[in-house]
Amino acid sequence: MSELKRTALYNDHKEAKAKFFEFAGWEMPLEYEGISKEHEAVRNNAGLFDVSHMGEVLIKGDESEKFIQNIITNDITTMKENDVIYTPMCYEDGGVVDDLLVYKLGKDEFLLVVNASNTQKDEKWIKDNSTNYKVDIKDISDKTSQLAIQGPKSEKILQKLTQTKLSNVKFFKLDKDIEICKVPCIVSRTGYTGEDGFEIYCKNEDVLKIWNEILIKGENEIKPIGLGARDTLRFEASLPLYGNEISDKISPLEGGISCFVKLEKENFIGKEALLKQKEDGIKRKLVGFEMLGKGIPRHGYEVKIKDEVIGFVTTGCFSPTLNKTLGLALIDGKYSDLGEEVDIAIRKKVVKAKVIKRPFYNKNYKKDIDKMEIENREYTNNEFSYIPATDEDKYKMLKCIGINSIDDLFSDIPQNLKLNKELNLESSKCEMEVSKKISELANKNINLDKITCFLGAGAYDHYIPSLIKHITSRSEFYTAYTPYQAEISQGTLQVIFEFQSMIADLTDMEIANASMYDGATAATEACIMAVGQTRRKKIVISKTVHPETRKVLQTYMKNKECEIVEVDFCNEYGITDINKLKDNVDKETACVLIQNPNFFGVIEHMQEIEKITHENKAMLIMSVNPISLGILKTPGEIGADIVVGEAQSLGNSLNFGGPYVGFMATKSKLVRKMPGRIVGQSVDSENKRAYVLTLQAREQHVRREKATSNICSNQALNALIASIYMATLGKEGFKEVCCQSMKKAHYAYEELIKTGKLKPVFKGKFFNEFIVSSDLNVEQINSKLLENHILGGYNLENNYKDLKNSMLLCVTEKRSKNEIDKLVGIMEGM
Repeated sequence: MSELKRTALYNDHKEAKAKFFEFAGWEMPLEYEGISKEHEAVRNNAGLFDVSHMGEVLIKGDESEKFIQNIITNDITTMKENDVIYTPMCYEDGGVVDDLLVYKLGKDEFLLVVNASNTQKDEKWIKDNSTNYKVDIKDISDKTSQLAIQGPKSEKILQKLTQTKLSNVKFFKLDKDIEICKVPCIVSRTGYTGEDGFEIYCKNEDVLKIWNEILIKGENEIKPIGLGARDTLRFEASLPLYGNEISDKISPLEGGISCFVKLEKENFIGKEALLKQKEDGIKRKLVGFEMLGKGIPRHGYEVKIKDEVIGFVTTGCFSPTLNKTLGLALIDGKYSDLGEEVDIAIRKKVVKAKVIKRPFYNKNYKKDIDKMEIENREYTNNEFSYIPATDEDKYKMLKCIGINSIDDLFSDIPQNLKLNKELNLESSKCEMEVSKKISELANKNINLDKITCFLGAGAYDHYIPSLIKHITSRSEFYTAYTPYQAEISQGTLQVIFEFQSMIADLTDMEIANASMYDGATAATEACIMAVGQTRRKKIVISKTVHPETRKVLQTYMKNKECEIVEVDFCNEYGITDINKLKDNVDKETACVLIQNPNFFGVIEHMQEIEKITHENKAMLIMSVNPISLGILKTPGEIGADIVVGEAQSLGNSLNFGGPYVGFMATKSKLVRKMPGRIVGQSVDSENKRAYVLTLQAREQHVRREKATSNICSNQALNALIASIYMATLGKEGFKEVCCQSMKKAHYAYEELIKTGKLKPVFKGKFFNEFIVSSDLNVEQINSKLLENHILGGYNLENNYKDLKNSMLLCVTEKRSKNEIDKLVGIMEGM
């Protein structure tokens, strides 16, 4: 058996009568006078830990940032010098190599602080993956000692040993040029106990001096603390321990630290596996639990529901601060709801436990306002000069409501959902600099006036009459918002009333509301209406509905206990598979949601769908492109119960994706179930026409808990634009836009197919969007088109993996024959 390693302070720990234990090959102090007493000392005053067994790896070189970015899951590209971040480091399969801290010491110099149990493994892993990078890697663990001073009085004690103002070392920041006891050190402020505190890095030969001086200067307010209390402290704050909550078999997504996994950044080791795990749904989830019966849940104990094993305990112990027995467990996500009762198998007996909120203990870092400091200081500094409230103002307001800090206002937010570091903001700039910066950013945008757009997929490039901007730029319209004191806003109410009337007329329905946020939320709100009306919990939606709408629906319904069934499409015609629809619509179905024309641009067989839906007494919800209603059968003619859609195409600019405006229309019998508002027409005391808010079915009005929706705002300005557009075009103009779009789309489709380079995908009839496939990658085609000032089609492989190399193209009335021929010519030549 190899000899255990010891820190430079071993003899001092021995003299202090520490009880030692073996940890990761080190002989370390477990406790001095009892874990509970030491735990309470840190919570109430301060404690000093010897954590010199931790590993330190120094990485330098021109490609150090690029290299570290590849081996960790967090994003260090936004780090400034003297920043610290926490991050997992993963294997290719998504398992965790280790969790560590990254210190940015300089432009191309970083310090990685790793767990003692993993130091050698981490160093090898880091070096093995560095071969393609210009970096210098050096393990400095044997020459470096680390102390941690933790607790609410940490700053007060440590300040006695340095001339540097420690309040300037903010949370998750470091100071690499600081002297403690006149010894050069690196000092950071991260903590692992749930309290404020500092980490001190120094040479081995200097650590004894610093250790002794801290204990002397701290007098009765500080104690040496062993690793036993360190574990109970971190446990109460629900901070992970490698080998327990995360490991090579437990991914960071499962282990409750997904906020430190930036899947949107460029490739990193393990990204592909973690992405797949997220897409497939995280099967296991880390939860906190409270024991309802007697017994201590140890690491590895089984967690059960009846006789089924659903997971295991990762950490469990009696909480000295909260005076109860608690635990963390990795279990089947199906049983992770708060309040869920589970069984913990403790030796030969089964003990009840209840899933509770994490973290168990809310952190109280020094970034919080310190009462005593504020009461005794001069209020001359305001950190945010543009906010008129001074520090004194803030303290008085906090004191009035009985809390100590701004952060206490947000104590109910789980710690792992918070940023836990300051925003990476640039220094303030003058007005001229800001104007220049904004102009530079704006110039990066593609000017649609200089390119030809064949992209649709829910946002359409139609011609917008100049009259619209002339009217909507008037101040009485442009600044108008939701009419809270509604009846004094007669102009705004009339605009909304006209919008409602036109939408009802266009869709051939009986009533419409005062607009919705957008098409996706309108469709979701319609499903909620149907669930409430039918008192059924099953929603059937076709996969030909816009993918974003389906995602929004999934999000909304996540906590409503509704079953969402997605029905596949017919591979030959690109429409909803009628046979599969029949199989899925039954007496438990609340509604069927169909988009027509669908996301592929194909016109659905609505008569058959309507029959299947109503035979089962379900409600038919149609999501429509309003422009198509100039020529297609209206939802009213088809027999729809609720009609929704996106009204961006009615005169609203593309606006890089928003703001847009949704619409909803339905039958009069459902009016009380509609979300948002409805404006009605009446007369005043002088018998003159007047407009009123007839219905306000939202929680901020009289219905409160009876509100049918959380929709709070109507998109008044965007609805005004749509109203002006429809009034300007009239019935004949509207029909002309519709017919031109359809004819030009069919011309483009036929010419592209003639080239032989592009193939039809579906046989179904389409309106103004269609799909073609190619032997080339869609992104490759779009890149070539953009070089020729053409915005190409939508890559369907983004949402439909089977539609490889398939592109959704859109043609509106704006496109000329020359523009279409140019598109065809470029694609033919590729």
